[in-house]
Amino acid sequence: MLKKVLSLVAIVVVGMMLVASAEAAPKIYFIVKATENSFWQTVIDGGKTAAQKLGVDFVAEAAPSEADVARQVAIMETAVGAKPDAIVLAPTVADALVPAIEKATESGIPVILIDSAASTEKYVSFLASDNIAIGTIAADEMAKALKAKFGKEEGKVACITYMSGVGSLEARKKGFLDQVKAKYPGITVVDFQDAQGKQGQSLAIAQNYLTTYPDLNGIYASNLPTGEETVRALDMAKKTGLAVVVVDSGEQEQWGLANGYVDAMIVQQPWKMGYMGIEYALKAVNGEKLEKFIDTGVAAISPEMLKSGAAEEYLNPVEFNKKKQ
Repeated sequence: MLKKVLSLVAIVVVGMMLVASAEAAPKIYFIVKATENSFWQTVIDGGKTAAQKLGVDFVAEAAPSEADVARQVAIMETAVGAKPDAIVLAPTVADALVPAIEKATESGIPVILIDSAASTEKYVSFLASDNIAIGTIAADEMAKALKAKFGKEEGKVACITYMSGVGSLEARKKGFLDQVKAKYPGITVVDFQDAQGKQGQSLAIAQNYLTTYPDLNGIYASNLPTGEETVRALDMAKKTGLAVVVVDSGEQEQWGLANGYVDAMIVQQPWKMGYMGIEYALKAVNGEKLEKFIDTGVAAISPEMLKSGAAEEYLNPVEFNKKKQ
């Protein structure tokens, strides 16, 4: 009799464990590059929204600064050790995260990359803007702005990148320089400086450009921190006559577009990128076959689009998507 009771108890306990296991929400770690700017906060919001809608246990992690690559590596290693159902990762540099990505994959944890590539094929899918296209579009917008302000698609242009070695930024640099070389022989790129991942450095670079090149015609800033600080430098100098193209859509960049300091913003869709990151991670957990690369899209925003409201979807994605829900 006692054996029958113990057997029955064991069956009930195992059944409860199986039900609990079946009902447990899949845990997905969501690791972005940094917490220091609004771009990544928007990415996180997209991921969090998807997690709430899809019933995912969402764990967001990030280093305080994009320059702190070692911290991101440590976060990724901890995530792998926690054995989640999947990991969504925006690798800061292409090489440093490779061992942890490959360890996760070999341990049966699907890895979805977002925003920037890594130097390995051992991941499930890569969701990102086409960063070569961002650079190409930026070059086209620069040529358009130069013609509007100086009468010709020519002039001296200086450029700023945030940190060398970052896959997305290297692609934007290549796209810009290749398009200038192929299509705009009248444009001379006088310098392409690196802010080394430090806040305030892009401001100093932009200010130095204004004094070093008094005949400068344009500036290209390839991400949010460089764009924000370029606008600050131009505002401090009250310099509105240059052709200026920036990437991303920070508050300062939007202000620059509205107030004559910026001619075009090349914007990604960070909210969509975050949302889709969770969607695809869950698909991977469920064994769905996914494409290796998914283009999350970009758009060029003009001052006219800003005034008409046509840019709202791109510039205020959190509020825009709240209204849609």
